This record gives sequence, structure tokens and C-alpha cells, in this order.
Amino acid sequence: MKVEKEFISNRIFKHVFLLFIIYLLIKSLMLLRHTIRTDYPYDKFVNIVVVLMLLFNHIAFVYTKSGLASKIMKTIAWAWIIIGCVYIGWVS
Repeated sequence: MKVEKEFISNRIFKHVFLLFIIYLLIKSLMLLRHTIRTDYPYDKFVNIVVVLMLLFNHIAFVYTKSGLASKIMKTIAWAWIIIGCVYIGWVS
């Protein structure tokens, strides 16, 4: 019985967290649309980079478990982590 409950909660968690990341991406794009029109003195793209890092990692390590798709997604996720960290370090 405990294993069945844990399985259901893991399945629900991965979908709810994906929806939360998509919500953050939408809000980041809305913020970008607002800040691109104004004279915003700080970097406008860091929040989008961080949200995309979360999204790619969540898809790579939660939704894909094995096979070619898993290797491709994990490569994309790691590449985006490196790109994101370099970008964040560059602008800060």
C-alpha cells in the first residue's frame, strides 16, 4: 500500500512541477515584454536563462529514463547548465 501511494505522489509531483516551471517561463516572458519597453538598468534575460535551466533539467532527469532520447535530453540539459552559468557569471 505504501509503495502505491509513493508512486502516485511521484507521478503527481513531476507533472505539477512541470506546470510550475512552465508558469515561471510564461511570467518571465511577460516580465521581459514589460522590461524591454522601459529603461530597465539590469540584465533582462537572466530569469529566462534560469527557468530554461530548470525546464531542461526537469525534462531530462524526470521524464526521460533511458534510450537515445534520454541521452540527447541530458546532453542538452548539461549544455544549458554550462551556457547558463557562463552567461550569469558574465553579466553579474
